[in-house]
Amino acid sequence: MKSDDSKPQSRLRRFWQSPLRNWILAGTVAATGALLINTLELSKTRQAAALVMAQPELDALPVVPVNMRWGFAIDEFHLFEDELRYGDVLGEKLIKMGLTYPEVAKLVENAKDVFTITSMRKGKNLNFLSREKGAKPAFMIYEPSPYEYVLFQLEEPYKVSVIKRDVVTEVKASSGVLETSFWQALTDNGLSDELADGMIDVLASSVDFYHQKVGDRFKVVYEQHYVEGEAVGTGKIIAAVYQRDDKEYFAFRFDKEGEKTNYYDFDGRPARKAFLKSPVKYSRISSRYSRSRLHPILKYRRPHFGTDYAAPYGTPILAVAEGVVTEAGHRGGNGNYVKIRHDGSYETQYLHMRGFAKGIRRGTRVAQGQTIGYVGSTGLATGPHVCFRFWKNGQQVDHLRLNLPQPKPITGEILAEFCVVRDQLIEKLNEVPYRTREEIFKKKAELEQKKNLEP
Repeated sequence: MKSDDSKPQSRLRRFWQSPLRNWILAGTVAATGALLINTLELSKTRQAAALVMAQPELDALPVVPVNMRWGFAIDEFHLFEDELRYGDVLGEKLIKMGLTYPEVAKLVENAKDVFTITSMRKGKNLNFLSREKGAKPAFMIYEPSPYEYVLFQLEEPYKVSVIKRDVVTEVKASSGVLETSFWQALTDNGLSDELADGMIDVLASSVDFYHQKVGDRFKVVYEQHYVEGEAVGTGKIIAAVYQRDDKEYFAFRFDKEGEKTNYYDFDGRPARKAFLKSPVKYSRISSRYSRSRLHPILKYRRPHFGTDYAAPYGTPILAVAEGVVTEAGHRGGNGNYVKIRHDGSYETQYLHMRGFAKGIRRGTRVAQGQTIGYVGSTGLATGPHVCFRFWKNGQQVDHLRLNLPQPKPITGEILAEFCVVRDQLIEKLNEVPYRTREEIFKKKAELEQKKNLEP
């Protein structure tokens, strides 16, 4: 007789009553739950994918690291600043920082034709970046000016690069009334010495800035340079006017394609004189032209066919007029010197230089006021100065006693073009009110009070 197990209904009944049924059901429920969860997660994933597709790709968005400097995320480096002092030798500093002699030599070699290492100035910082505190630095940065910096890679391949910063230029205007001095009036307006130099340069032929008068007034329209949002220096002076005893003296910048940029007065006469009186700013005459002078080193009398201008080491030496460099080298008592031919009649020479400006060599054309070298004491010199010599028709003469020629005025069509530019610039100057020191301070106080009241 066959058992009931042979019947499907009997086998099914025993299955539902057995422990095996509980284990299988548990697994099935778990699998079903996992399937449901995965289905929900898949739905969420699809929704998220759709959302991402609706947004720009993350790789396409700019990533701006916090605290960027010299192109590096500074927080990822250790920064060490070392101020340059008189007598410092760059090679010795680098060796103290962990570089070897061959590494320093390779760095110096790579700097040639890129940056003149000897142009580094005391008082400025060498900035070292290392990946860990106390480790050998990987980079060194030197900033000769706010407009650029020099990056030295202190590891292979020891590359040296000069990086120009992005400069934003805005046109600004200001004015002042002299209550004490021209310099004080500019300072009250928050204007720089650089701008004062520029105004003196373009107005010097008509205004005597060494005999200022209380009540004199000025206006200036100029370019202001910004780097990373900070004011770093002034650019071109666009227009300026100086008023004394109800008489106005103008200087307008006029650019003509194919012509040398220059400044002109109201009537189109060049605002600058043909020759600067001195090749060095803010200097003093330490020795004049003489046919019999006791030489400070040789201790006997001999002619001194030049004018000595004493100034600190490194002070820029300027070409007193436009011309072509005919000599640039070193010779005996002259030390480092430059000689310039200005036209068929006039030549100038600059002696005892510490060094030459970049690009100054025989055949170089220079502009009036261009830096050609730096004050030093090379050759027969007891201290830092430039001996300035002046030739007229092949003879050395005392330039301080000469009636030097004035540049020719513009005429014809160019003059007509200038007058259009001049009238536009006069309108800009007229928009600027003259402000006294009292008015400036009052305005500053009002702005400060308003700022303090803001929530």
